[in-house]
Amino acid sequence: MWRDLTVNVTDLLFSVSEAMDLADPSLTDHQLRTAFVAWQMARHAGMDPIEQDKLFVASMLHDIGALSPEEKMGIHAFEEMLPEPHCMRGEKLFEEAFWLAPSAPLVRWHHTAMRAHRAAGRTLQTPDVLASQILFLADHLERAINRKQFILHQHHDLIRRMQALAPNSLHPDVIGLFDAISGTEDFWLDLVSGSLGKMLMRRSPLRTVDLDFATARALAGVFKDMTDFRSRFTATHSSGVAACCVGLAAALSFTGKDGQQIELAGMLHDIGKLVVPNAILCKAGKLTAHEYAVIRQHPHHTHRILSRINGLQQVAEWAGLHHERLDGSGYCGAMNCNELDLGAKVVAVADVATAMAEKRPYRDPCTQDLVLGTLDDMARARLLDQQVVAALGDNYAAIMGAAAEAQGADQRRFSSRYAAVG
Repeated sequence: MWRDLTVNVTDLLFSVSEAMDLADPSLTDHQLRTAFVAWQMARHAGMDPIEQDKLFVASMLHDIGALSPEEKMGIHAFEEMLPEPHCMRGEKLFEEAFWLAPSAPLVRWHHTAMRAHRAAGRTLQTPDVLASQILFLADHLERAINRKQFILHQHHDLIRRMQALAPNSLHPDVIGLFDAISGTEDFWLDLVSGSLGKMLMRRSPLRTVDLDFATARALAGVFKDMTDFRSRFTATHSSGVAACCVGLAAALSFTGKDGQQIELAGMLHDIGKLVVPNAILCKAGKLTAHEYAVIRQHPHHTHRILSRINGLQQVAEWAGLHHERLDGSGYCGAMNCNELDLGAKVVAVADVATAMAEKRPYRDPCTQDLVLGTLDDMARARLLDQQVVAALGDNYAAIMGAAAEAQGADQRRFSSRYAAVG
């Protein structure tokens, strides 16, 4: 009897958190460092372990609502924009998965000043206010660090900057917690250590547990949205690819865990686009050679992100190879038909078919005849697998109908929950 796919939640959280900061060197380890400061403050406060978990999860993914590299860099400018769109989107994304949902209010409030809480009748004793204030400070502190200056040459100034935020932005008691943990050089050296991620993996409050497929799929859906919801033109792409993968897998007699893995590969195949600026990703015209080179890196990062997660190694292979071609002309590994297994070939066909059937900034959706004609041409040219292309042709209405249904549901969710934010 086959067993369901399981995924290690700690690996998943850390890998996606680090991936969110790949867009620019100025962002490296921002989520991790923020989580470290918040965790140290929570421990000193004697916070309940369950509340510590909520805060740590929120800290690790607090900028999840900043959907583009441009926005991630922009929010480091310290302008006060309340309520900030990325906080609102982040809250909504957290609410999509029950494992993340308890931390959603902390993400919503991580740029909310204490005076705004007071104006709304909330105190430090109101649920989630203390944790969100800790996250506010941790995020603000990390953004204030000069990455070109040795930390012990600036830490006194950083302490004074945080203290100056009381009482309007930060509650004095939160400043007191920070003062208590920031008095040693060890704290500051740990904060900027190159091995901070490994240290947090060992010592963080997160329990090392494996998620069942249903929970892992819900989380994958959040990370899919984080990638696709950057533009109304890409908002439903990965859901369509995933549904197409499922249909092709059924037609090709995938069974058990393989069926689960191919769906996740479709959902997450573009997660590497986190590193691609919106100016390139959403460009209506033809890409320059420079811009195309930036786009071409995304399968590499997809594989890098997913391969570090215990339980997703096969998913990483299939998702990371979706731009390889049978003749070795694809990217990023220039792999050929002898090096690609059936799962990778399925995701490649699903990606091309779904992309052609979608409306894009530069063209209308392609007809069934054009989609299948193009796929047949690519199969004859030894770019795509003939068996997989034939399976799609034999079951086009059912497979692409299911993809369109999945995309329609995502489009309605995007329009109702995210499109109006920011």
